[in-house]
Amino acid sequence: MEFRWRDEPDAPPPAPGGILLTSFPSAGLAPTIAAHYIVRALNLPRLAVLESNDATPIAVIQGGTVQPAIRVHGNRSLAVVMSEFPTSPVASWPLTAAILGAAEKRGAKMVVALEGVVPHPLDGADDASTPPMPEVQTWWILSRPDPTASARFDGAGARALAEGVIGGISGALLLQGQSRALSVGALLVSVQDVAGYPDHRAGAALIETLDRLLPDLKIDTKPLLEQAELIEKALRAAARQAKKPAETVGVSHPTDTMIYQ
Repeated sequence: MEFRWRDEPDAPPPAPGGILLTSFPSAGLAPTIAAHYIVRALNLPRLAVLESNDATPIAVIQGGTVQPAIRVHGNRSLAVVMSEFPTSPVASWPLTAAILGAAEKRGAKMVVALEGVVPHPLDGADDASTPPMPEVQTWWILSRPDPTASARFDGAGARALAEGVIGGISGALLLQGQSRALSVGALLVSVQDVAGYPDHRAGAALIETLDRLLPDLKIDTKPLLEQAELIEKALRAAARQAKKPAETVGVSHPTDTMIYQ
C-alpha cells in the first residue's frame, strides 16, 4: 500500500519553519475534537488530501461539502492532518511515510501527533456509578533528544512521558521520526472514556497546551468547556437516577496508547 500527499490546486505555498499536527481517532476522541475545533476556529481551508488506490473509498459529508477520509487543513505555517476513522495496521507505515515526507518538503520544523489516553484508575476510584472528573493532564514525548523542543513542551505545561506504549499512527510517527531531520513528537492528554462519550474537556486541554506551545495559535476554548460541563452534568444526573448499576452501551473508540504513572 502506498499513500500520496496531493496538494489542492489553490493551496498557499508553505512557509519554512511551520508546524504539522496529526489527529486520528483515539481515546475520548480528544484529538478529533481538538482538530475540528482548530480548523473551524481558524477557518483553515483544505490544503491537501492523503490518498491511496488500495484504501477503501470513503466520502465524509460536512456542512454540505464532500471531504476525503484523510485530509489536511491549514495555512502557510500550520497544517492539520485529520481523519474521522482509525487506520488499519497495514496502512500505518506508508501513511506515516507520506506525512513525514510532505512535512520535510514543506520545510516544517516540527510534527506533533495528538493522542488521547485513559490513565490507570487510582486506588479506591473503582465506583463507576459516579464518573470522576479529575484534572486533565498532558504529556509529551519526542522521537529523539531535542533540548530546544523539550523546553518548549515543558514551557507549555505538559509533562515529559517517562513510561508508556504508543501505537497506531502516533507510534509510527515517533519511530520513523528517529531517522528524520525535523523534530517529531506526540502530545498526549488524559481522557474520561465513559460509555463512548467524546471528551470535550480533554480536547480543550490539548488546544490550550498547543496555544502555549505555539504562541500564534490563540484559540478560545470556552465553547468546548461549556459542552464538557453539559455532558458531565448529564452523566452525573444519570448516575443519581440509576437504582442499580447497569451495563452501559456505547460506541467504543479503542486506543493503542497506554501510559504508566
